[in-house]
Amino acid sequence: MTVIEAIQQGDLSALKLAIATNPACVNDRDPSGIPALLLALYYRRADCVHRLLDAGAGIDFHLACALNRPDVAARFLDADPTLLSAFTPDGWTGLHLAAFFGAEDAARLLLSRGANPALRSENQMANLPIHSAAASRQAHIVEMLLAAGSPANDKQHGGYTPMDAALQNNDQATIDILLRHAAKPRVQ
Repeated sequence: MTVIEAIQQGDLSALKLAIATNPACVNDRDPSGIPALLLALYYRRADCVHRLLDAGAGIDFHLACALNRPDVAARFLDADPTLLSAFTPDGWTGLHLAAFFGAEDAARLLLSRGANPALRSENQMANLPIHSAAASRQAHIVEMLLAAGSPANDKQHGGYTPMDAALQNNDQATIDILLRHAAKPRVQ
């Protein structure tokens, strides 16, 4: 079993075996170009994330954002400021990833370096970082993005707003923050 298959199946034993057999596989990518480490984050497999990191998986700019490693993200930005608007193979910016994974320190760094909170993802979701934060119940990041100029009522694919996500999640903290910024749910 490959490292990608092991992550997809949630099989930590198979992941360990794949790494033992071929240590370089920690940096393998899925067919769409997503690194194994980011895939493990998407699958919410903290055990796989830790195993990959322990085995030396590389951390690129986007992974630094998702993992809340602002010091690493800052080094990448020092070398290449255009990374602020760069997309992962599946269409997310570093700010989208930081927002979704609750990486508050990374989000703060990105905004301080000029990341655009109104930059739309380049995938079928066609959303802003605020949608990512609201969908994953990250009230503090929602507030940070609003303070940075993110529109509270922006619609992503399907017409859904950040408020729609907060209401669906019954996330009162995010609902309250959005209401203070005149957010409205989608009109059915």
